[in-house]
Amino acid sequence: MASGDPGPEGDEHAILPWRIVAGAFLHFAVPAYILTVPLACLFAAPAAATVEDVLRLALPFSGWFLALYAASGTLFSLGAALLDPMLRQQRRRREARDPRVAAQRSAQRLSRAITEGRRLYGDRAPSALDRLSAAPCDHADPRCQALSSDLAEIVRTSAAALASAPAERRTAILATAAAALDRIDNAVAALHAERSRLDEGDALTVARYVESRYGTSDFAGDQP
Repeated sequence: MASGDPGPEGDEHAILPWRIVAGAFLHFAVPAYILTVPLACLFAAPAAATVEDVLRLALPFSGWFLALYAASGTLFSLGAALLDPMLRQQRRRREARDPRVAAQRSAQRLSRAITEGRRLYGDRAPSALDRLSAAPCDHADPRCQALSSDLAEIVRTSAAALASAPAERRTAILATAAAALDRIDNAVAALHAERSRLDEGDALTVARYVESRYGTSDFAGDQP
């Protein structure tokens, strides 16, 4: 079940568009001010204006710049927030048509759950985590996706329980979680065994077909 880093886990981990827009406005506020206000002062100043005259224009132009920039940032951020539900729905429809997305998320979910499980247990991490990390599993199989989801839920709830439990209950909580991990490991092993039987059956079927079709050398007898 080893996996790489397939990408975002889902909507719950996605950065909201309005935050991206607001962050961009904040990031470019100073460069925009440095470029806009001096140029506006130079264009608005009279032809014979002194440096002091140009600098006096900077204060009112700064006020206008800050007001317009803040209004623009707020407007665009609100627009992005209003578009966010539609963009998420479109993304979910697009991902629903691509079975690779669910498989990628399952693999990533599994990898994070194993890492978090090892962190929770430390040196006493159950051997089931090592077996789950190394076990082959077809993440395109919905059953494997369900198992990775259950594993992530076990680790999540165990972490929450350990965070709030008194010291004398921690050992029992870890033991309960370890038993659940063993069940997940057994289920994964059963899936792998079933997959192996099916693959072997397919190989035997093809071999028998080839033997029945070409074993008599009928094609060789047709040669001159």
